Amino acid sequence: MQTSFLQIPIFAGRVRVITHLSGWLLLAFMFFYFLSGVRTVEEAFWRTGVNLGFMLALFYGNARILVNRYLEKGRKVRYLGIAVIILLGSAFLRSWIEEHLFGGSVFKVFTQVQDGSWRLFLGYFISFFLLLVFSTLYQLVENRHLLEIQHLELGVRHQEAQLNYLKAQINPHFLFNTLHNIYAAASLQHPKTAEMVLRLSDLLRYVTYEAQAARVPLEKELAQIYAYLDLFQLKSENPLPLKVEVLGALYTWQIEPLLLLPLVENALKHGNLEMDSKAFLNISLHVTPGQLHFSVENSFDPSNTQKDAVGGVGIENVRHRLALHYASAHEFKVSARENVFFASIILYA
Repeated sequence: MQTSFLQIPIFAGRVRVITHLSGWLLLAFMFFYFLSGVRTVEEAFWRTGVNLGFMLALFYGNARILVNRYLEKGRKVRYLGIAVIILLGSAFLRSWIEEHLFGGSVFKVFTQVQDGSWRLFLGYFISFFLLLVFSTLYQLVENRHLLEIQHLELGVRHQEAQLNYLKAQINPHFLFNTLHNIYAAASLQHPKTAEMVLRLSDLLRYVTYEAQAARVPLEKELAQIYAYLDLFQLKSENPLPLKVEVLGALYTWQIEPLLLLPLVENALKHGNLEMDSKAFLNISLHVTPGQLHFSVENSFDPSNTQKDAVGGVGIENVRHRLALHYASAHEFKVSARENVFFASIILYA
């Protein structure tokens, strides 16, 4: 990604302070070094202080007050009027100090030409004018940089708010489906109802606490998938046709929590594992260098209008979170053909 001119570090944070301080110290040293060669050390010190004082006052007074208060708010005429008055006043005052306190220009050492008041005034007027121009340009660029930073921060906060909303949305959705399964088992006085509640407790601990982190190890997300599958299996009398295939170095990945689990939850909710002997659910997790591929394939009954074959809150939630958090570093595919539903997530490192 290219770095824009407005992202140059001298316009931001601690680097900006160091840059300004270093620049003024260097300028002060150059003034003093030159003046100490043609004047006494004491006079060179005072001349350097006066010169630097005028430059600091003009630079920051123009940048921080005039530009921000008038020019940036569209009051250009007032800005120009005040700037001209300050420029003329500063040039007059500096030339008066030079002539009456220091006995005239230091350049008298190099030439026999006597500098009149008008010549001193013109010299300082030009130098102060150039300083004001530079000060104005610098402040305008800095302001644009700050606006860009604020815009980026606003975008990040908006994205975080959306992600938090989506995470908050998945929790009650997940809880509703899980409690529905436990209720079905309890209503039939299933002997494993207590064990199902215990598994639910473990899952809720993950959803409530660990899932609040920005990223979790891939192994933890996979462990919750196994726990959810076990929870679903407990309420069935017979073993369900579940197949899970895991390949690759899982420890190399950390992902956003609750990113993979909703696909499994959706497959169990909308599938027909408990109603069709030919039903199936295949879950695959393959990790290769730089890529994570997770897919869920399940059968469903197209004639069952009480179930949404394409999924609901969970699928759309995953879609939005991938778009927000992984941007162009992912692929998400969902398809439903005949009696087979397929969902796939590919993440790129």
